[in-house]
Amino acid sequence: MRIVLDVNVWISALLWGGLPAKILHLSRQKQLTIFISEPLLEELEIT
Repeated sequence: MRIVLDVNVWISALLWGGLPAKILHLSRQKQLTIFISEPLLEELEIT
């Protein structure tokens, strides 16, 4: 499965865990692929 995560999901996963963290965990296990665009990456760098 391929997904795009909003910056809010990344921040939530890193700070509070829960379902967003499970999504990152699934990505690490190669069960899904996370895609990110340049604008989202830039927003994440600023945040």
